[in-house]
Amino acid sequence: MHATTSSGLSTVKACELQRVHGFNEIAAHQEPEWKKVLKRYLDPISLTILVAAVISAAVKNDGDRGWTSFVLLIVELNIIVWVGYYSDRNAGNAVKELKALSAPTAVVKRDGEWETLEVRELVPGDVIELKGGDVVPADAMLQGAFEPIKVDESSLTGESLPVTKSHSSKVLAGSVVAQGEAEALVTATGGSTFFGKTVALLSEPEEVGHLRKVLNRVSMAIAVVAAIGVVITLGSLLGGGDSPGYSVVIAFVILVSSVPIGMPVVTTTVLAVGAREMAKQKAIVNRLSSLEELSGMETLASDKTGTLTLNKLTLDTNDVRPWEEATVDQVLEYAALSAKWENNDAIDRAITQAVGDRSRLAGHAVERVVPFNPVDKKTTAVFTTPEGHRLHATKGAPQIIAALLDDEGARAAVDAYMEARAARGLRALGVATSADEGASWQLLGLISLLDPPREDTQETIRQANALGVEVKMVTGDQKLIAVETCRRLGMGTDIMEGSELMTADAETFDLATKVTEVDGFAGVYPEHKHRIVTALQSKGRLVGMTGDGVNDAPALKKANVGIAVAGATSAAKGAADIILTEEGLSAIITAIRTSRVIFARLQSYIIYRIASSLLILGFFFFSVILLGLEMPTWAIIVINITNDASVMATSFDLVHSSEYPQIWNMTRCLLVALCTAAVGVAGSVALLFLSLPERVNWFQYFQTPIDHGLPTAAHSTNGQVVAVLFLALMIIIQLNIFATRTPSLWWRFSDSTAPRPSVFLVIPVGAVLCAATFIAVYWPEQVQPDGGRGVLIGAGWAKVGITWAYAVVVWLLADVAKTLSQSFLIRQERIKEDCKMHNKAVPTWARAIDWPGELAESACESFERALKGCSDAATAHKKPSQKLAAIKDMQEAPAPAPAQSRDVAGDGGVIIEMPQSAERNI
Repeated sequence: MHATTSSGLSTVKACELQRVHGFNEIAAHQEPEWKKVLKRYLDPISLTILVAAVISAAVKNDGDRGWTSFVLLIVELNIIVWVGYYSDRNAGNAVKELKALSAPTAVVKRDGEWETLEVRELVPGDVIELKGGDVVPADAMLQGAFEPIKVDESSLTGESLPVTKSHSSKVLAGSVVAQGEAEALVTATGGSTFFGKTVALLSEPEEVGHLRKVLNRVSMAIAVVAAIGVVITLGSLLGGGDSPGYSVVIAFVILVSSVPIGMPVVTTTVLAVGAREMAKQKAIVNRLSSLEELSGMETLASDKTGTLTLNKLTLDTNDVRPWEEATVDQVLEYAALSAKWENNDAIDRAITQAVGDRSRLAGHAVERVVPFNPVDKKTTAVFTTPEGHRLHATKGAPQIIAALLDDEGARAAVDAYMEARAARGLRALGVATSADEGASWQLLGLISLLDPPREDTQETIRQANALGVEVKMVTGDQKLIAVETCRRLGMGTDIMEGSELMTADAETFDLATKVTEVDGFAGVYPEHKHRIVTALQSKGRLVGMTGDGVNDAPALKKANVGIAVAGATSAAKGAADIILTEEGLSAIITAIRTSRVIFARLQSYIIYRIASSLLILGFFFFSVILLGLEMPTWAIIVINITNDASVMATSFDLVHSSEYPQIWNMTRCLLVALCTAAVGVAGSVALLFLSLPERVNWFQYFQTPIDHGLPTAAHSTNGQVVAVLFLALMIIIQLNIFATRTPSLWWRFSDSTAPRPSVFLVIPVGAVLCAATFIAVYWPEQVQPDGGRGVLIGAGWAKVGITWAYAVVVWLLADVAKTLSQSFLIRQERIKEDCKMHNKAVPTWARAIDWPGELAESACESFERALKGCSDAATAHKKPSQKLAAIKDMQEAPAPAPAQSRDVAGDGGVIIEMPQSAERNI
């Protein structure tokens, strides 16, 4: 090899090796871009548009073919496919860019100095440092003097228990250091690692996030309703004597216009834009759909050290208490013998700074050091004193050290010292020695450390509470310190001991209630965090959990929102949904506000799009069946295209962050959209009835009667009537964007409703309405693109002006209906929340409101399960996939020679997973 533990590689040599071996990364299997595009052309919505386009051109409509409709539908199809493709690609690039900001790093020795480099920069021959929580960045061989370490290889070999590794043992890229510290020499990188070539063949199974599921269900529900309505409409047309060609064409065009085609594009864009906004606030998004869960988070279990406090410990030598004949210097020196002097943590840094010069320890010959781990909560050094005595010295949490002691007086002294310092908000450390290989221990002394709260923490917690998020402190320190810290931060002081969490099932009512009611947890071990999350979730809470260590990974995964704090290990970052790049709690509060802005944008868009779909479907359903409306198909398609085009601007709209947790409520969206659409349907159908010359012909009362554009066929609707209906639909649909963006009346701009709309939203809506107005005024009678039945003829400024006034009145009434429904549903939600907080039964009427949405979700879930079952059955007989073949190859491959008798590769079936949480789709 090219390096030794003393110097490592030189920068020049590393560059040469990098040119030979490449970057330390695995080029995972990527689906070709042409396949991604082809899949979009073959999805159900795209196929529906394509079928409608073909029918428009192939089927004659009173002797003419709808070539204009064909072209418009093909244009719409390509817009949806390519905008969706680029939107998803940009969203993927955004996540990659954000992940690059928190790219995994390794501590590497280059040019004789330890430095932190990105993992991809490693080359064979590099000397790296491994410690608990690190994901091993490359295949390597352990070297140097160190205590045996434990390595978790379960993600690679399927071995459930950590494997003990010692000098000259090989560690594999992707495994996780569970305990201990050691140096290692990199032997292989990237695709050359033992599992690299096989892993490169594998692709992560797509995980569908909650938001994607919700959107799929909304689209499915609308598509089903639209299909039913279109089938009835088709039956009515055919039963009324219309030609099959015209009936089929108009039915398919209405179906295409009713389905929310652009919904995935808009939602993906909103999330990608929001993720970039959060990155500016020092919060990196690992999973886009986690933004929805973050907006609804009700409880945040936050680490104390480094998050609520500064994690900058100071040691007061005047407060060091030697025991019996020991001296202050002896206590500090023995504590320093088991401390790291380089790349150390806050505790070791405080102790080594108090000792000052490392030469003070020169007379002690250290044989080995057992590093700190979160289970033992102590470090131990084995050394020989200048006098030739062989001793063990350990430092750690006072309660841990007290448990080692046999002397009752010493244990009482530890408890008294700990309580006295805890009352002042100080952390305590005990130092003990053993002269008989750890069989018995004697107290050497006690040390106090100050970790003051951050200056902004108290205000940040107040802001979190104002946002409806309860902050619970989680700390491994003793209860008294937790109580004192909570008191200083203005939090409640009802603290639960971690040991209590293990006394009962975390999902039992009594324990779950207790966990919900307390203000924090002390003496917490990593496994306790998982139980805390489970207990809170069993009470219906959306829980956020912060963590930084490898043992925190299960809790971070279990939480609705796993948050890796600044300085977290690679394992914690891989398990987290959000990674903070700045210490403290303020970044989380900023992220919550940003996520609620994103949620508000999504919710307003979804309500709007459902309302638009129901309005289009309802209008044509009643107008065709009751009043025999015939509108040219190209006009219907224009309404749909402009609808999706202008609403994409909602991604950049201005909205307020809610002061309450935001949880997706399908019932609320459906009912608000239904109320809004119902007024629009009634108003537009009424306008048709009022405008038809054979019905009311109300324009004659305004001294502007319909004077031309009379029917040219037996069943054709007057062209000027079609023009005013086209304009009215455009006005109501476009203005609904402004109505659905706020729960109150559209013009009430305040902190509790919505700010004024963004110019990026006003301009496209204004442009669409101007174009629609000119079409309704000036469209020439001689230009009928598709010919046949259904004509549109300019109606002139007078009729258009009346239509504008009428449509605005209908829109205002729809806005009132929306506001009333929002107010009613907000009241219902608050009653439910109050009942939840006080363990009261929810009133029957409040539960009944949720029934339609729950029924719809249940039906969608059943349908999804049925589809999945069909898909599984269809693929069950196929030959093994590339992934299964790759796993089989791995099972048959020889394992690397282990340094100890234990088979590192394991005996059972090998299960291959990527070591870190890969990007999960929304």
